[in-house]
Amino acid sequence: MQRRNSMEDFDVAKAAKELKELRKLIPREENDWEEIKRQAVEYYKDIPMYDWGAGQDFNEHDMLEKYGPKYINTIRHCEHEGWPIPKNLISDLHRIHEGKKPYKKKAQNNIANIDNYRERQKIDWDRFEKKKDLKPVEYKKKYYSNVSAGIINMVRTCKVLRNPTTLLFYLLQHKPWEGKKDKHDTYEYWYLKKNLIVASVSIEKISADLGVHEKTVRNWIDLLHDSGIIKKLKIGIENIYVLGEVIDKEELYYYAGEASWK
Repeated sequence: MQRRNSMEDFDVAKAAKELKELRKLIPREENDWEEIKRQAVEYYKDIPMYDWGAGQDFNEHDMLEKYGPKYINTIRHCEHEGWPIPKNLISDLHRIHEGKKPYKKKAQNNIANIDNYRERQKIDWDRFEKKKDLKPVEYKKKYYSNVSAGIINMVRTCKVLRNPTTLLFYLLQHKPWEGKKDKHDTYEYWYLKKNLIVASVSIEKISADLGVHEKTVRNWIDLLHDSGIIKKLKIGIENIYVLGEVIDKEELYYYAGEASWK
C-alpha cells in the first residue's frame, strides 16, 4: 500500500521536465559537415562500378560525376534485378565518354493514375462554434499525428497541397529503416555509423511523384534548408537530405525543434 501511494504522488510532468533540462547538459559534439561530406565521397569511391562507356572498371562516385544520376540509377536498378543493361543506355554512355551529347528521346506524357476514393459523409461545419481569445497550445513532442502516404497522390491533382510542407512529408516517407537498401546506404552508413536520419531521392523522382517542375522542387528544398527544417548535403553531383539526428538511440528531428544543425 505504501509503494502504491508513493507512485501516486510521483509527478510525471515534473520528472519529464527535469529530464529534458538534464539532457541539455550532456556534452554534444558538433557535426563537421565538411568532414562528413569528405568521408562520404571516400565511401562511394570505394564502391566498384563498371564504366560501360569506357569499357573498364570504375567507381560509383566518379561514374555519378561523369554520367549523372539518371544513368547510374538505371544501372543500379538493372544490377539489383539481374537485368541486362539496355543497349540504348550503353550507346548514350559511349557518346558521353567521347564528349558527345546523348541521343534525344521523345518525351512521354506522365499521367498520374489516382485511385477512386470512397464517398463519405460530409462534415457539418456549421455545428462547430467559433471560440474567441484562443491561446496556442504547446504540443508534446512524444505525440504524433498520422498522415497517410496517400497525400503524395493527392498533390498531383490538388494544387493547394503543392508546397514545401508536403515535400517534407514526402522526404519523411523516404527516411531510413532497419534493413533498408538504397543507393546511398542511408541505414547502414548514415543512420548506424553517422547517427543521421537521411533521405535520398533524386530531383527527377520527386518531380515525377509530386507532379511539379524540377525547378519548383529545388526551390522548396532551398526553403526547407534555409529554414533549418532539413540539411541539404551535396555528395558528388547528387543531394541527400538530413532530416534529424540519432542521440542516445532516440530520433530527434529538425522540423520538430528537437535538434538543430544551424
